Amino acid sequence: MLVPSKFTRLEESTLFKMRKVLIGHSQGETVQGAYRRTQGDFQDATEFLHALDVLFVLGVLIIEEETGLFTYA
Repeated sequence: MLVPSKFTRLEESTLFKMRKVLIGHSQGETVQGAYRRTQGDFQDATEFLHALDVLFVLGVLIIEEETGLFTYA
């Protein structure tokens, strides 16, 4: 996970890019759908998954294991 530092600008950090996932979201979205929607905002899928991990740990995303869909708290 990238955090802002003197070598990493805020705009390049995972913390900043998490908002890209939250902007324009829809309830019942899949991981693949969210990735397609925000693909141009992340360098690769790993960076996107780091952002999802942080959102999940913070309790912003709730993942339904049976369906693979997630909802935003």
